[in-house]
Amino acid sequence: MGVASPEDMAGTFIERFNARDGAAMLALYAPDAVFTFDGVTFARGLDEIKLALHGFLGSPMKVRGTYVSVVTAGDVAMCSLRWEMLDAEGWIDQDGISAEVLKRGADGLWRFAIDDATGASRERD
Repeated sequence: MGVASPEDMAGTFIERFNARDGAAMLALYAPDAVFTFDGVTFARGLDEIKLALHGFLGSPMKVRGTYVSVVTAGDVAMCSLRWEMLDAEGWIDQDGISAEVLKRGADGLWRFAIDDATGASRERD
């Protein structure tokens, strides 16, 4: 199950991450989606994305964040999420800005096509 609008994705993803609901998180991705945290290792398709997310869900980290940009054109949206990963004591352990592409499916729901968790904040060579 995706989300009703692109603006709903950030809050829904954060809620599901913090609840450690891996199945509900995976439902936010299109079957042929791509996920990367670092721009080096890419998980392609739901099976690989499930494995990639499992590592994050096994940690005590919580995430918080908000969209800084949502641009929609027809059935495609480009979004950027400013996020912070908090350790078990609530201190910021990591932060970044994502680069995301969402697509609206035939059912009218939006899902990640590309989820690059640090894509808008990585240093470029």
